[in-house]
Amino acid sequence: MAEGDSDTFEPEIIAFTCTWCGYPSANLAGVNKIEYPPNVKIIRVMCSGSVESAIIMDAFERGAHGVIVIGCLMDNCHYVTGNKRAQERIDALKELFDIMGLDSRRLRTEWINASERTKFAKAVSEFVDEVRALGPLRLAIKGETSPPTHDQTSAEVKRIIEDTGAFDCVECGKCTTVCPIATYDAEFAPRTIVLRAMEGMVESIASDRDIWTCIACEQCNAMCPYKVDYSGFIRGMREEAAKYGAAPLCSQGGLIHSVQRIMANAKLKQKRLAWVKDDLKIADEGDVFYFVGCLPHYDAIFKDRDMELQNICEGAVRIMNKAGITPVVSNEEKCCGHDLMWTGNEGDFEKLMEHNVELIKKSGAKKVVFTCPECYRTFNADYQDLMGDFDFELVHISDFVKQLIDSGSIDASDFSAAPFKFAYHDSCRLGRHSGIYDSPRALADAFSGGNFVEMERTKDKAACCGVSAWTNCNAQVKKMQIERLQEARRLGAERLLMFCPKCQVHFKCAVQDEIPVDRSEVDVGIEDFTVAMARLLSLMGDSKKDSAETKE
Repeated sequence: MAEGDSDTFEPEIIAFTCTWCGYPSANLAGVNKIEYPPNVKIIRVMCSGSVESAIIMDAFERGAHGVIVIGCLMDNCHYVTGNKRAQERIDALKELFDIMGLDSRRLRTEWINASERTKFAKAVSEFVDEVRALGPLRLAIKGETSPPTHDQTSAEVKRIIEDTGAFDCVECGKCTTVCPIATYDAEFAPRTIVLRAMEGMVESIASDRDIWTCIACEQCNAMCPYKVDYSGFIRGMREEAAKYGAAPLCSQGGLIHSVQRIMANAKLKQKRLAWVKDDLKIADEGDVFYFVGCLPHYDAIFKDRDMELQNICEGAVRIMNKAGITPVVSNEEKCCGHDLMWTGNEGDFEKLMEHNVELIKKSGAKKVVFTCPECYRTFNADYQDLMGDFDFELVHISDFVKQLIDSGSIDASDFSAAPFKFAYHDSCRLGRHSGIYDSPRALADAFSGGNFVEMERTKDKAACCGVSAWTNCNAQVKKMQIERLQEARRLGAERLLMFCPKCQVHFKCAVQDEIPVDRSEVDVGIEDFTVAMARLLSLMGDSKKDSAETKE
């Protein structure tokens, strides 16, 4: 769609109307010749509550400038609470839109009776006027692309096999013995995917589900006696499959991937720093750059689950400030691209990479600190594979805080808040992918007072949370998560600490609703390691505990 300049701009509006009230009111407006702008495309849905956030985001990716959801009056929904769920969803999306720079005024809800044709026409007319005043959105619109030829795919699959050492696979089956997916799915085995590729997977690459079922935890890499890079092989095969339009089953319906694609293809004025409190010291330029990652987005996306993931950002900065460091924190930072890369979208991943690296260079930083293991792994491995070694140092927060303690910038005795018994979960990207095992344990020993207990499956044998790049959240994965929490509880741990925010999301979601075991078996607190350190240093309070005490 050619948008032209803002003086002649006419917005494209998508109106999702429920079949019981929204659509009948639109129909009556037409029958009674009540005018409303013709640039409103009406999509009839069974209930406003069926309009998922990912569908709305997809509409914007495909060229919409505004979306309005129209349904029954509150407490009159034909599906009981469908419209209430829709309103909650839109409220969360509005928060996300403002963080991204899309502007929450491009979203609207309207709750009406089936007979209120005039109200319908007035609502959509006002909305069109408001979006017109906001101006066009310069987003890349989804389009169809031609798949590669048979010969091109065949040559690329051969290259992937050679680059990852897959030719060396002797089908010994050791990868299968440690594969967490194979534990629950007898038909899945890493080596069989390699075998199919070597025998010629070209015709079925778009429909082969196993390349998406793999969670890339790298337990097979760690076990393989011939050092086959299975995860690299899987990533390459996904990129080829994506060229044919193949895609994984994504958590949140693909909402998070849409957010990342938009970041890669649009220049939006973001509002990422709402978490920065007045007493936090941050800078625009300096020696230390703190790469926040997607944490500001996650609290909006998971608003209904009360994750408080932005506490991680605050905790990291408070620890740095205590050590006399004022880190660079940028409103222009974008997603590292990890999830796009691991779902086959190399093009948008590279756009994000180039943006972030240029941003860090402009800041003058000599060191970049990461709290997210995936961001650290992506910069340290993937960015440098494509761009060469950087002039700035890359360091995970666990190594960084340990350096601060070793140098005397932070005294281990400062961890004076009441200790608690806890276990530590090695996330795949920090552990097997990046080889960082010792620093978290050194920190745990420094502040635990003997209350740190090691998990049964630990370090390179640690169990994965089961979901990689927001894909394949299913019943098998839920079992993996429940078993991991049971493992921590059997050790008597009060809390399970971890650095990965996604692990935290997945573990909390696993026990949010009905579970197949007694709740006492998984009764363990789930907390971010950085936040725990900040609280033990008396730099942050326990916000949920504080709010509960206030209510009492």
